[in-house]
Amino acid sequence: MRPHAVLLFALASLPHGAAAMTFMDASFVCPIDGQPFQARVAASGTSFGRYFDGQHYGPIASPWPLPVCPGNGFVVFDPQRRYDAAELARLRAFVASPEYRGWVADDTPYYRLARQQAWLGESEDAIAQILLAATWEAGPRRYPRYAEEALAAWQRRAEREAGSDAGYDARMLVGELQRRLGRFEDARASFEALRADRGFPGKRDDADAAEQRRKIVDAQLALIRDRSVAHARLDENGEIVDF
Repeated sequence: MRPHAVLLFALASLPHGAAAMTFMDASFVCPIDGQPFQARVAASGTSFGRYFDGQHYGPIASPWPLPVCPGNGFVVFDPQRRYDAAELARLRAFVASPEYRGWVADDTPYYRLARQQAWLGESEDAIAQILLAATWEAGPRRYPRYAEEALAAWQRRAEREAGSDAGYDARMLVGELQRRLGRFEDARASFEALRADRGFPGKRDDADAAEQRRKIVDAQLALIRDRSVAHARLDENGEIVDF
């Protein structure tokens, strides 16, 4: 698999069926300083399902690791992208800025990628997904800050996509992030509104998938009653598994 193809999987819905989680060494060239480097990237993995925040579980890296320039911390998300001289000059100044150097010192690759992609003019929907992935690698210290930013991005996305299947999924993530941040009244209102919405869970082709979303809403309301901020999912029997 080409490195670019590997990176595209990092934020995508990964298919089931890979034998196990495997990694490979891939070669990259840092666009900032032109230096070649090698990074260990994920090549395959098996997802058994997802937590309520979308993170995969099973023998899989979620999120998948990103190649990072060793000299300056720039995240090489698209190895095939070529920058003209003017773009490269601006990008180098951005990477050398105190703000970016602070992100390199204090933040994770996916959070840094979100800041990079926003600077490069990526869509708000893409930034929302990257910020969500950043919460999966955040750890306890960074999680509240990353989740706050992801929540704001997913609230805007839910408004843009209101009434569609994607809009309902965005609203579920809004409620999840509210609960994980301990905003229990907001989270309760989000999930009760979904449960009362006659259009929810949207025009799903798969009746089982629609029923699963209804079960998740019920499980979320149960977690909220318990004032739980746990990272949670449903098991194969529909029972809550939380950590």
